[in-house]
Parts: sequence; structure tokens; C-alpha cells
Amino acid sequence: MPASSLSTDTEMPPTGGLADAPATFPVAALAALSLSVFALCSAEFALIGLLLNVSSDLHVSVASTGQLLSAYALAVAVGGPVVTVLTARVVPKHLALALLLVFVVANVLGALAPTFGTLMAARTLGALTHSTFAAVCILIAVRLSPPGRQASAIAWVAGGLGLATVLGGPIGTAIGEQWGWRATFWSVAGAAVLGFVALARLIPRNLGRGESESMRDELGVLRRPQVLCALAVTAVAQGGWFLLYSYISPLLQQVTGFGPTAATVLLFVFGAGGFIGNALAGKLADRSLRGTLSTMLLVLAGALTLVGFTAESKMIVPAAVFLIGLASGALVPPLQAWVLGAAGGGSALALAANTSAFNLGNALGSWSGSRFLDAGTDVTVLAWIGAGVVLVALAGTVLALRTRPRKTETAQAT
Repeated sequence: MPASSLSTDTEMPPTGGLADAPATFPVAALAALSLSVFALCSAEFALIGLLLNVSSDLHVSVASTGQLLSAYALAVAVGGPVVTVLTARVVPKHLALALLLVFVVANVLGALAPTFGTLMAARTLGALTHSTFAAVCILIAVRLSPPGRQASAIAWVAGGLGLATVLGGPIGTAIGEQWGWRATFWSVAGAAVLGFVALARLIPRNLGRGESESMRDELGVLRRPQVLCALAVTAVAQGGWFLLYSYISPLLQQVTGFGPTAATVLLFVFGAGGFIGNALAGKLADRSLRGTLSTMLLVLAGALTLVGFTAESKMIVPAAVFLIGLASGALVPPLQAWVLGAAGGGSALALAANTSAFNLGNALGSWSGSRFLDAGTDVTVLAWIGAGVVLVALAGTVLALRTRPRKTETAQAT
């Protein structure tokens, strides 16, 4: 499995919910969890490269179509913690299966949507399952794993989340370009059905909630200054690069001059960069959380600036796209480690809030990009604006972590 998009150098909560701790590593169950998380979380990015297709088919502007991305991310950001709180007492397996069913229904509605409004409603319904499902799958993985193997279990599940972040867009675009954008929704729904069947068969029925902190204590975690700083940096940094990435397909086709097939290939280049960055960042963050965050934010800002300078170059833009993918993927593990460390680890609400911070950044970035485009701003300018926003996140990181000793940057997570 790839390096987790969640830090696994935290102190894992005790395995709970089963009468006896499992003696073997449940590879099949963890693979099912990873597949399900990948299917569900891929939906957020599946339309990245299909905005022009949806725009033409449903007769709306590209800027308006981009709101399908921002609305999804906003629903995840706002609705995720709410759904997590409301379902706190539900048995994890039952909750995971129920959320997957809602998600499948939402994607079927999206595939059949006759109007843009219906498509927007379907996307929003699916988004409400996102944060809570990712969090409950991680908790299930921890409770299924034998003593001393919880971190490896989380790596499996969070690997699905990380791969969805970097590959959801390219895969969704490839399917949509070949068979139409509605086929992308059918594919996501089909993958979720496979995940539902696998979870129903492989997750034990007697997996209870286990011991947990009171909801008051859980909510109190979100008032800690370092948690708030980490969430703010996450949202701002994510919004900076997503401001351009939401409209990367129009830029590649209309400015750089690539055809639809080449643009899709470049989305896979972006995904490859994110995969590599995500795989490397865990080890780098173990050595220096502050150094890894600062370096990758600087690389990300530089790559966005490079796009602004060379948007018409078919030689340079692919390299810049790869760097954006690498840096954005490499930011995920240290940002997750920072949030979880500041929260003390083990909190489902903290996991959901962390996912919400990423998606709030996605929503703000996509929405801001649509506003700029509606105002007549050239799509290339989005790269410059995004670079400036990422530099703001870099400044916030340096200020927030300036007093933390380097040796204890990741140790706070334990």
C-alpha cells in the first residue's frame, strides 16, 4: 500500500469493540475498506476534467459547471462534522453500510440527472456521506487490527483516501471522455456497490462502538489553538492550488493547446506526482513536520507560478503539472499529522474536521476560480492567484510552528 494520507506515527487507541483482540491481520477486510473509501472519495474529483462535457450537455457555462466541485466540497466541509455528531452512537459497520447506500443512490441520481439543478442536488447528497464514512472506516480498521498493527491498518484505509485524491480526477475523466460524463457516475456507483458487498461480508457484526470520549470533550478538541491553526493552513493551502486545478482542463486545452486525450494523460501525470509525493512525505514528516510543510508549500507556489509564466508551452506545462501534483500530494501526510497531533489522536470528529478543512479549501478554491472567470479573468491568471494564496499558507505555517522544537514536531501526535 502507498504511504497513508493520514499520519500513522500517532499513538493508536486500543483495539475495541470485539470481545477479543484479533490475532491475525485482516488483509481482506482492510482491502474492502480501502476500496470503499477510494470509490466514495473519488467522486469529489471525478468531474475535474469533464467540466466542458457537462457544460455542453446541460447548456450551462463552464464557470457554473465548476460549482459542482465547489458545492460538493462545501457540503463535505460543513455537513461532514454534523453527520459525524448525529451518528456518533451508530454501530460502525451499520453506519458504513448505510452511508454507502446513500452514496450509491446519489450517484445513480447524478447519472440520470436531466437538469443541472438535479445534478447539483445529487452531488450534494453524496457529499454528505464523505467525511463520516472516511472517519468510520479508519476506526473500523483500528478495531479489526491485532495489537501493534493499528498503524498498518490505517495505512491501508487512508491509502484509499490518498489515491482518490490524486487519481479520482484522471480516472473519472478517462471514463467520461470514452463513454460520456454520465458513465463516470455509473462507474463510481458500481465501485461503491462492490465496496458495500465486501464490507457486508467481511466486517464482523459484533464490532461495537467501543469506549469513546464524551461529545463535549470531542468538541473541545476543535477549540485548541494548534488544531485551529492546522485546519486554517490546510484550508488555505488546499484552496490555493485547487483554484487552478478546478479549471486545469480548460487551461490545458484552450491555452496550452493540448487535445482532450492529451489533457486526460496530463491529469494522470498530476496523479502520478501526487502518488509519489504522498508516498515520500510520511518519512519526510517523521524527520521534520515543519520542514516538510514549508518545503512543499514553497514547491507548490513555485509550480503554480511556473504555469503562470509558461502556460502556452507544451514542453514546460507537463513538468509544472507533475510538480503541482507532487507537492499537493506531499502536503497531505504532514497536515494530517499536525491536526491529529494537536487533537491528541483517536478522535472521529477530528478526522472528520480534518477532511472538512481540505474540502473547504476545495470549495473556496473552485468557487473563487468561477468568480474570477465570470468576471472575465483569463484562466492563466488563476495560477498567479493560487501561488499567492499558497504563500499565505506558508507564512501561517512558519508563524504557527515557529515555537515548536524540531524534535517534537511529530512527537506531539503521541
